[in-house]
Amino acid sequence: MPSIIVYEFLSLDGYFEGPSGREMEFVQSSFLPSMEYDIAAQYGDIEALIMGRRTFDALASYWPTDAASGEHLLGYMNGLKKLVVSSHPDVSAWENSEHLGNDPMNALRECKHSSARDLMVIGSGIVVRELVRADLVDEFRFLIFPLLLGDGRRLFDTAVPFRSLRLCRNHRFENGTLALHYDRVAA
Repeated sequence: MPSIIVYEFLSLDGYFEGPSGREMEFVQSSFLPSMEYDIAAQYGDIEALIMGRRTFDALASYWPTDAASGEHLLGYMNGLKKLVVSSHPDVSAWENSEHLGNDPMNALRECKHSSARDLMVIGSGIVVRELVRADLVDEFRFLIFPLLLGDGRRLFDTAVPFRSLRLCRNHRFENGTLALHYDRVAA
């Protein structure tokens, strides 16, 4: 059965977003072409991206525009299906986007069972925490940047259930950023 994968950029102190107005500055200042190629390889193996409204709106304001025309990930970002968790059903700003309705966790459970390939959450901290609480996450993939932000939004800013995980992949990029992939330990 396909997996639901959480993919997040993190600082060493657990932030997935920097301070207001500079949310992704820590990623943009350290991002390497080799990271982009690694992400592209992963996107090539998935069926859809899962995201919340804030992530959807931020990405939909860039990827389907001319500003993104030279981006290596353009074909993936615009071609992959986007599954959107939101109380606002309008997702018409970006092609291949689908609103998951009033019961998104159930909708994602059904998508997981009917999908041919994996589904991947990007950004969307609230969605990640809801998926963890619903016991729907099969794998975590973190790109950990070697810096301390000290402020912003933490991925796990509220309690989540205990989970044992197993390191299934690790890679060190030339700037010291680590790719760490963890899957579930069988109960």
